Amino acid sequence: MAVGALEPVFYAEFTGLLGIAEEAPPREDLTAWEELRELIAARFASRTRAEWTEVFEDSDACVAPVLSLTEAPSHPHLAARGTYLEHSGITQPAPAPRFSATPTRVASAPARPGAHTAQVARDWNVPALTAPAAAGGGDA
Repeated sequence: MAVGALEPVFYAEFTGLLGIAEEAPPREDLTAWEELRELIAARFASRTRAEWTEVFEDSDACVAPVLSLTEAPSHPHLAARGTYLEHSGITQPAPAPRFSATPTRVASAPARPGAHTAQVARDWNVPALTAPAAAGGGDA
């Protein structure tokens, strides 16, 4: 589960729904953060992701399930926002950011996974990633 309950009102909702509000050490106490991490992890481990998703659904606790790449495109929140698209038979993240006056599109897809690894490695000055090209694994 992903948690982003930073503001006090959201954190209170989070700890309440997680069932640790009474026993959690004050989050302002940095020396107790490890204890708090362990408490949160243990509580999350007590149920399945689906069960926790149901608990936090429609709350202001700022908690969401962490989805796999095969699950994410069909998640209602992401699907409603067009976060993923299919291009050339490949489901992939849609271009971002998106602006209302500047439409985006995917013009082409790589011929195979890793087809542009060496080119990107050169652009980003990461010479270690160009090694697969020499072995026939990426572009030259």
